[in-house]
Amino acid sequence: MEVPVPGRMTPNQELQQTRHELIARTHGFDCIECDFGAAKGKFLTESALLNPTVFFVGIEGLSERVRRSNKKIDRLNLPNAAVWRGWGWESLDALIPDGFLDTLHVSFPDPWPKRRHWFRRLVNVGFLEIAARKLKPAQESYHSGGVLRLMTDHLGYFTSMKEHLGDHGGWAEVPWQDKLERPITEFETIFLAKGDPIGRIAMTRR
Repeated sequence: MEVPVPGRMTPNQELQQTRHELIARTHGFDCIECDFGAAKGKFLTESALLNPTVFFVGIEGLSERVRRSNKKIDRLNLPNAAVWRGWGWESLDALIPDGFLDTLHVSFPDPWPKRRHWFRRLVNVGFLEIAARKLKPAQESYHSGGVLRLMTDHLGYFTSMKEHLGDHGGWAEVPWQDKLERPITEFETIFLAKGDPIGRIAMTRR
């Protein structure tokens, strides 16, 4: 098996086989949320501290960030959080069973601002198809249905996200504020301090 190199993006490895570990770790929790692109784990660990009955799954591409996040989780003795290494939306499909998540967070993905790079943006119809499958249907979630929460500081990308949601279809907007205590993310802290506008939208499956 290839050994991940700290600090580098590496291909997804055996995430489907890791599903059994995820399912075992999340058993008995009221709801399950995923921070997709967990970065250094600030949002995930603070969310777990504030909401002990919710399990927070992190997916992050950089091996060293995954290692440090899980080390922090262990140091804080948090039974309701863990981070797995995965690269791209394929990792979400590989690790998370269908109909598993109450909430999926995608916070400040790379906006790829140059037009010739837009095809690299994460949030498109293909990604939304996977996200829709991973969220719980309405009758099984404490929401009206599993919720996708998107944030970006790039307003052009935010417009694109909403267009793709419309193109994919079957989504309905719900209030951003919900029943849980929500810390701010690392990037949110930076952009708020600079006074930059932030696009936020929460969507559920109809």
